[in-house]
Amino acid sequence: MESTTLHADQSSAVASESSSSQATLENSIQSVRLAGQKGKLNAASYQVQFAKDSKDFFFIHTMSPDRSGKHLIIMYQTEDEFFASGKDEHEGFRLASIQIKDGKKVWETIIDNERPHDGVYGVESNGEMFVAGEDKDTFYLHTINEKTGKITRTVKQPHSSDSTFELWKYWLMDNNQLVFSYSTNNKSTLRYFDPAGKLLKTRTISGTVWDAEKDRIVVTDGNFLRYTLSVQDHQGKYTFKKSIVNKDYSLFVYLLPDLSVAIESGMPVKGGYACRLTKYDAKGKKQWQHAMTSSNFPYKEKGNRILSIHESSNKVFFLNDQGKETNPLVGSGTINLSAKEIYFEGKTTRIADAQTMKWLAELQYKGEEEPRVSWLGKQQLAIYDGKNDVIAVIRIKNK
Repeated sequence: MESTTLHADQSSAVASESSSSQATLENSIQSVRLAGQKGKLNAASYQVQFAKDSKDFFFIHTMSPDRSGKHLIIMYQTEDEFFASGKDEHEGFRLASIQIKDGKKVWETIIDNERPHDGVYGVESNGEMFVAGEDKDTFYLHTINEKTGKITRTVKQPHSSDSTFELWKYWLMDNNQLVFSYSTNNKSTLRYFDPAGKLLKTRTISGTVWDAEKDRIVVTDGNFLRYTLSVQDHQGKYTFKKSIVNKDYSLFVYLLPDLSVAIESGMPVKGGYACRLTKYDAKGKKQWQHAMTSSNFPYKEKGNRILSIHESSNKVFFLNDQGKETNPLVGSGTINLSAKEIYFEGKTTRIADAQTMKWLAELQYKGEEEPRVSWLGKQQLAIYDGKNDVIAVIRIKNK
């Protein structure tokens, strides 16, 4: 844990810096709105929890809350780390935990010689975060304790030199074991690690492992056009197994918490992709199919829910038990999903709960650059303004 002592002159400088950052923030926030219980957005006010200079972080990749809602977890790179790849030097990145009430850093963890593979979007139920990195030869997965920043487990996977398809996936099982799956050339290797990072066993199975839930995995064995779809446990016992003939090439498979399966596929057409999502129940019976044309893959899984995203009209729908679009959310800007929320990002950012499909809050910003925001729960919003070098947390309040 990092500890810092401030002398009187240093303390005054920090206070002045904080005051300047807060003024910049308040000049940039045009308005905030907060949703009531029914999801209607109403005019609101806000209180600044902290606002500070973000230059030391240089480039923040992601921001997310810890489970307590009292700390902000950021993943970032310093200036030297961010520009290292252009100098043929080894990259690196960092994670830090910051107190929401005052912006003080609690801990920082440095990941050397790896570029970030993905961001950190939440904390698992056991208090660990999945952190992925890679270099030119190897993919790395780290699990990190949210309270201490300590790396609890590290898994390494060399890149394949003879494959056109590679898929890395990783999950926690109910007993806090970590399962790491690596799939290539229609074969998957699963490695099981205990909470301390000790390798317990390795399994190799035919097919591609796509997803896992409740000690079950979903596997496709074959090619994109003709394959066997199965849900099985970690000993290879099948919940169901069936043959699928597919008309489309692109493919992604979701295993939902109720052990039903959703298959997303698509074929390139003029202006985008002709996409389909086919839903099967936990016994492998086909329930429904939804189709749409999109410039991107439009379906996302959130718990037992499937969302359809219409980027051209800035709408997000929930697909109900008959595969019909319901509960529309309409915003503007870029649509992004985190672990629990849906974001319509831009100068006006709207945030909705992905489970209830109800609005949470809205931020209207008038700065030179669109801010990065993260909903922290308890009516708290993290804001990162990279143009003005400000990171802040505000609490939105009903008027």
